[in-house]
Amino acid sequence: MPKKTKLNELILGIDYGERNIGLSFGRNELVSPLKVISGKNDDSAITEIVRYAMENKIDRIVIGLPLNVEGKDTAQSRKVRRFTKFLKIRFKKPIDFVNEFRSTKNSKTETIRLGVSKKRRKKIDHYSAALILKEYYARLPHS
Repeated sequence: MPKKTKLNELILGIDYGERNIGLSFGRNELVSPLKVISGKNDDSAITEIVRYAMENKIDRIVIGLPLNVEGKDTAQSRKVRRFTKFLKIRFKKPIDFVNEFRSTKNSKTETIRLGVSKKRRKKIDHYSAALILKEYYARLPHS
């Protein structure tokens, strides 16, 4: 976990997927799902993410890293690391990872609890991104 994270930083949470990429927004431990963008083309997804980050003066990006039960890399986590490597070239501020093990399952449970319709639950990647940011805040050292 980074040492210099401030609670008032504007943070963009990302749940990366090859079809869909979920985005969420966080500040002062408050998190809000934003939207889902296409993940089918990494370059255009990175362009959209960086444009959003610049327009909204984002201080940091937090990306979910799908490690396995033992906390080791998976085929998908290697894809996330590759995507992040290219994102870091264009976004010159800190980018952190959070283990997102079970975030999709947890976001389905959360959206059902919130009463989100079955039709709208088909694209829940932004809810997963919000859970990733919640996990990030939970792991920050509190004074």
